[in-house]
Amino acid sequence: MRRTGSVARALTLLVAAAALAASALALPVPSPAHADTVGAREDGVRDIRTGPPGTPFTWGSNNKGQLGDGNTSGAGAVPGRVCGNTTCTTALGRIVQVAAAGGHSLAVLDDGSVVAWGGNSSGQLGDGTTTDRTTPVRVCAVGEPAPCASFLKGVVSVAVGVVHSMALLTDGTVLSWGNNGYGQLGDGTLVSHRTSPVRVCAVYEAVPCTTYLSGITALAAGYQHSLAVRADGSVASWGLNHSGQLGDAGAQDHRRVPVLVSGLTEAVSVAGGVAHSLAVRADGTVRAWGEGDALGDGVGARSSVPVKVCAVGQPVPCTSFLTGVRNVAAGGYHSLAARTDGTAVAWGDNNWGAIGDGTVLDRKVPVQVCAPGGCVTKLTGVTQVAAGITGAHSLALRDDGTVRAWGVNQSGQLGDGTRTSSNIPVRVCAQGQTAPCTRLLEGVTSLAGGDTHTVALSVQSADLVASIAASPEPVANGATLTYTIRVHNHGPTTAENVVLTDHLPGTVRYASAETTSGHCDTPPTGSTDTVTCHFGSLGRGGSAAVSLVVKVRTTAGAGLTNSVSATSDTPDPRLTNNTAAISTPVS
Repeated sequence: MRRTGSVARALTLLVAAAALAASALALPVPSPAHADTVGAREDGVRDIRTGPPGTPFTWGSNNKGQLGDGNTSGAGAVPGRVCGNTTCTTALGRIVQVAAAGGHSLAVLDDGSVVAWGGNSSGQLGDGTTTDRTTPVRVCAVGEPAPCASFLKGVVSVAVGVVHSMALLTDGTVLSWGNNGYGQLGDGTLVSHRTSPVRVCAVYEAVPCTTYLSGITALAAGYQHSLAVRADGSVASWGLNHSGQLGDAGAQDHRRVPVLVSGLTEAVSVAGGVAHSLAVRADGTVRAWGEGDALGDGVGARSSVPVKVCAVGQPVPCTSFLTGVRNVAAGGYHSLAARTDGTAVAWGDNNWGAIGDGTVLDRKVPVQVCAPGGCVTKLTGVTQVAAGITGAHSLALRDDGTVRAWGVNQSGQLGDGTRTSSNIPVRVCAQGQTAPCTRLLEGVTSLAGGDTHTVALSVQSADLVASIAASPEPVANGATLTYTIRVHNHGPTTAENVVLTDHLPGTVRYASAETTSGHCDTPPTGSTDTVTCHFGSLGRGGSAAVSLVVKVRTTAGAGLTNSVSATSDTPDPRLTNNTAAISTPVS
């Protein structure tokens, strides 16, 4: 197969990198990570906690507990919730950001603390140990030994490398923990690993460090290197540099304290792969440095200074360049960009179809990502992209809160209910679905690609509206009255386990009930009691109804009032429209 050259190139880079590491580290597969610039408050402190918190969903491989579901057995081909406690009786909630890497995942809570789960061979979970965790544990405070007495707080964003992790604090400083074989923790040492956070040194700081990195607005982690956007638009980098991925003008020395990427200005976000790095500038253009087709410059030769990424489909040498980019992601050997027009483009190695253009051809310049079902149309509505840690699967978040995925799928990391790889995007299923899925994961606000697993943050929210009508009006005493009761879900996500309750007035007697879906628990015919209808799941925009027939038993001239209420297991921030009532005159 033609993939032989691509795979060989990947293996060559990995072997070269591994040869530079201490043999005792036994590093797993390469691991890029992605982080966008977080929002800014008026005081200049960065804070991503601007939206409602949600629940993380995971899918894919679980050999190290990276799904956070309490075990290491099997793999999930559709999303499942991360455990909220060690017994998994509750789901993890109050999460505002997620990150994933080779075999571990991190999540920021709305109180600024951090939890982590999965592989922990180098202390990358930050809980003071090197023990793998199948359910989330809290990340310790700076320098805390296990068992930690205090825990990390004041975090607004996290980023994850193959076996190291980083956190951006509200004051603009950066912490790191995990593997440090190439200095990727940036603490000025080559201590093999740190099991709890340490402070990242200032740019070009002499060792031992006495001042620390500050004024940071965004983070990203590559395979074994780290990146940080500074408030002035420059980018600091540190760690592995065998392919020039630190971008410090010709040097290929690994850096254990941050250096500056040469000539780069006005950066707003960054991403790191195995042998390359990316930056989006304020003008929507992209710069890349390092080595390989993932640079997108049409050449792919090693460059330790940033180069411009070519426009879509440009012949080489490029004369026009990619614009209108809102964020980027770096796979191991490929790159992705979400554009302001809602489309996505990709370039680089196309092993397993990670480019999403319907082929397995490597691309030296960007190409359009196809829509699900074929390349007659292109993927639209994209707000964010993410990439699998091995560079073999890719992800896109759409503006309707659903997710598309493509590339390798041997562990179910595409989340479509199958283990069939795809070179065009597929739709990610809802929890509990089986292929072919009829419902999709909804309410997603951010994505992260791990080695062979995926993490998505979803804010589940329904908006149930109940209504009731009566016929005939007025109704004669002793006559039959029909209530038509409807429940509509205005979203933005599916309402789970929708239940409608009608406490019948004492002046009517139950006759019959007929629903458009689900079933009703009814009292005996001729009695007065409660009718409870179970409609199951109502998708966004979905509705269900029941025709409820009663016999009127009252006096002429009396009023007859009936009220109903609707509930679901999905949070509903607008409860005022979940009830409805009607008064019917009796003639």
